[in-house]
Amino acid sequence: MARVLMMTDFSESYANKLLQGIERYSHEHSPWVVSKVPLSLRDSNKMDAVADIATYWKADAIIGQFRSVEDIRVFSERGIIPIAQDYIQPFPGIINISGDYEISGKVAARFFIDKGVRNFAFYGMKGVVWSDARRDGFLAEIESALGTPVPKKNLRERRELKGTWWYSTDHLINWLRNLPKPVGIFACDDNKAHNIIEACALAEDPSISIPEQIMVLGVDNDETLGLLCQPKLSSLALDVESAGYQLAGLIESLLKLPLYEREEAYKDIIVKHTHIVSRQSTEIPEVKNPFINRVVHYIQDNLSNGVGVKELVELAPMSRRTLEETFLREMGSSIYQYIIQERVRRAKEMMDRGLKPQQAALELGLEYKVMARNFKKVTGVSPKDYTPPKKD
Repeated sequence: MARVLMMTDFSESYANKLLQGIERYSHEHSPWVVSKVPLSLRDSNKMDAVADIATYWKADAIIGQFRSVEDIRVFSERGIIPIAQDYIQPFPGIINISGDYEISGKVAARFFIDKGVRNFAFYGMKGVVWSDARRDGFLAEIESALGTPVPKKNLRERRELKGTWWYSTDHLINWLRNLPKPVGIFACDDNKAHNIIEACALAEDPSISIPEQIMVLGVDNDETLGLLCQPKLSSLALDVESAGYQLAGLIESLLKLPLYEREEAYKDIIVKHTHIVSRQSTEIPEVKNPFINRVVHYIQDNLSNGVGVKELVELAPMSRRTLEETFLREMGSSIYQYIIQERVRRAKEMMDRGLKPQQAALELGLEYKVMARNFKKVTGVSPKDYTPPKKD
């Protein structure tokens, strides 16, 4: 017999990927029928009206964007398994589609840090569990790696008083203008990241141009939204399809239990992040000065060869002092600081691949004690205490 699933949201990429996972489970195991209920029905009627339709369709389960003020026990009372998606706070006593939110924030922070970003900001939604956790992970990783907290003025979080589509471009543009530049902004999801890109486009202000002054990273990898952005949006991809597959299997197992045993068997479905899809919104642009660009590429290609300022002067038709002043203006750091930061970044990449700290130092042509001193100066921890990111 076919299982019947109802869904109150199906307009966004996230919900569609859930359905793809459910469809894959259906194809491999047992047939499912998915009935879509428009959100307008929930908005214009009480939850009883949605429950009546679910009962009419003989639904086994319902996935919904439920509000915290809504009484969703009405579904369980009718033998329908409720699953909460995209909520402000998780619901007790039902299945919640959750995620590794704090870890995702840390991954976003490492992404910016490894690009050499040293100014950071967060744009999210106040009081929303997944936004708060992503913010906390992001801030914690930055403070742990660099030893300094992100200023509170660099955090912008708003309550969803007028719906997820509405925001004040004037206030957002003003906040963006007052951030230290260049800056990496982590948005709690792709919609908020899209808001930033829209605001910067409307402002037509070179001081908040993307990606020259502002790099933007979202979450969800909503490909349609990401590609509609100009410049195109970088985003942390989530394995939502696998979560849909797991959810279908959980529902299947629950339906085999008596009604009075189901609630005890409920468990949340955790959506894991996979990787960052890098697009134009976080691309480090080529340095405009062609001679500084040549110097930067030379440093990148010769990190293991003991790069010195003297040999770099030969790459540009300017004096050593002029080169150092121009490099500082273009890159935001001295040549010496840039070389140290790049060596540390390269060492981290090697250690992430499994090399021991001493091996990484050898690959970089450095004495271990020199590499260790610079590593701790940049990251705040010694190479021996550095923990490579988990491969989820």
